[in-house]
Amino acid sequence: MWKNGKQLFAYNRHVYQLLQGTGTVKGRKLSLNTVLGQQDHLALIEKTPPRNDAKWQEAKPFNEMPGPSNWRLLSFFLPGGELHNTNLIQMNRRLRELYGDIYRFPGMMGKADVVFTYNPEDFEVTYRNEGIWPIRIGLESFSYYRKVQRPDIFNGIGGLVSEQGKAWADIRNKVNPVLMKMQNVRQNLAQLDLIAKEFIDKLETLRDPKTHTLQAEFHDQLKMWAFESISFVALNTRMGLLSDRPDPNAARLAKHMTEFFNYSFKYDVQPSIWPYYKTPGFKRFLKTYDNITEITTNYIEAAIQRFEVTGNGKNKCVLEQLLGLNKQVAMVMVMDMLMAGLDTTSSAFITILYHLSRNPSKQELLRRELQRILSDPNDPLTEDNTKNMPYLRACIKEGLRITSITPGNFRITTKDLILSGYRVPRGTGVLMGVLELSNSDEYFAHSTVFLPERWLKSAPPDQPDVQACPEARSRNPFIYLPFGFGPRTCIGKRIAELEIETLLIRLLRCYKVSWLGEGPLQYESTIILAPCGDIRFKFEPIATTL
Repeated sequence: MWKNGKQLFAYNRHVYQLLQGTGTVKGRKLSLNTVLGQQDHLALIEKTPPRNDAKWQEAKPFNEMPGPSNWRLLSFFLPGGELHNTNLIQMNRRLRELYGDIYRFPGMMGKADVVFTYNPEDFEVTYRNEGIWPIRIGLESFSYYRKVQRPDIFNGIGGLVSEQGKAWADIRNKVNPVLMKMQNVRQNLAQLDLIAKEFIDKLETLRDPKTHTLQAEFHDQLKMWAFESISFVALNTRMGLLSDRPDPNAARLAKHMTEFFNYSFKYDVQPSIWPYYKTPGFKRFLKTYDNITEITTNYIEAAIQRFEVTGNGKNKCVLEQLLGLNKQVAMVMVMDMLMAGLDTTSSAFITILYHLSRNPSKQELLRRELQRILSDPNDPLTEDNTKNMPYLRACIKEGLRITSITPGNFRITTKDLILSGYRVPRGTGVLMGVLELSNSDEYFAHSTVFLPERWLKSAPPDQPDVQACPEARSRNPFIYLPFGFGPRTCIGKRIAELEIETLLIRLLRCYKVSWLGEGPLQYESTIILAPCGDIRFKFEPIATTL
């Protein structure tokens, strides 16, 4: 969360002064709205009379909900405190141990309190009452850059990450048929397969034939694969990032995307004064946005010229379909796809590969399925031979059950709700801790065990010895939600799944993969849960392991 307790203390003292009307910047007194730089979420919610029914009256008041005080929370993050230098998984787990399955997280930095709940009945109540325009806190820097800094480019469109209410719905309704339609996504299979093959070729040049280890950072290489893949889907352009001569602009764009993730964590997640004072660091963040916008615009303009000359027949690519909707919408969606498709997909892939590498018997079962799909490892992946891959898809689900890229899903309540017996007023933030429940024996039998079979309905074709055990997974549809729920389900879900499936097929058809890290895979908190530390695998060619 915060780098250290001193930073948090200084920031909260300044915000406290501002709330009391005593805070100034260069002698100028500032209002609370200026400090927050956020939308008034209550203004987006349909106005309804306050709830006053019998169940509401019987529920416990909101202010009686357990949770740490501001100063108690501060002490947790000070050096020596229980939560000092913890990631989001560790923080959520410890606070749950201290305060139970529902607690209030104090609204520090001038923000409102947030309710953390680990009760699946609360999840259902929240989702069932989110309305047609669910509200979820986005990245405020997105809106600022696109609407305030560069309205000339974006024409007031903030994008799916940061828009709320009708503005969000207007964009989502336009792009859903493009990005959530399976046919549109799977038309990229041939090129994504080619990119996966190129990644395997690159891996082979980096692999020591004696130790079977890589002479480069696997995570870095994987990011280049992820960015090459999403760039083709979003821009209909090959960047050459897996070759010896990548497009210089593509390499710059990949570098700026990495900078964006680092800056976004610093200015959108950690405490920051940027909403009311543009620090030199935040100005560098805006420059990164400018660089991303400039390069992306150039690629889109080049694609438009290409489409005008060649056309693309009936099967129009994603970019061509987005441009058919609106050029500004296309610009925003392409940038969002590129930003979201780099670290998220590579992080999810490492998590899944880690669990397969730590469970060689499961990896071997998967390889048997892949050998059925590709009897010759050089054969192409097609619509036909990738239709029936139940064990592969079960492995992906199981990896994301154990560690999804976020510890929970967030909503702003649009109605007065009763959660775990407490009154929760409309306009309150609710964090639903799905990751904790996905790792609980109460909902998933033997939850610490990597057990893909729990996701199977029956034994896969040609593998009658695989024992499906669907009883080992929760039947509650609100617990396993790695891509979110409802209208705000991740728009890139189908793209990410296709990319991960394709590379797993190619990688595990060629190599037996073993984990070489000194301990379990570690994670750090950025705007996602990202693998970090000692990430090393051994890649033994299948021919040498038979």
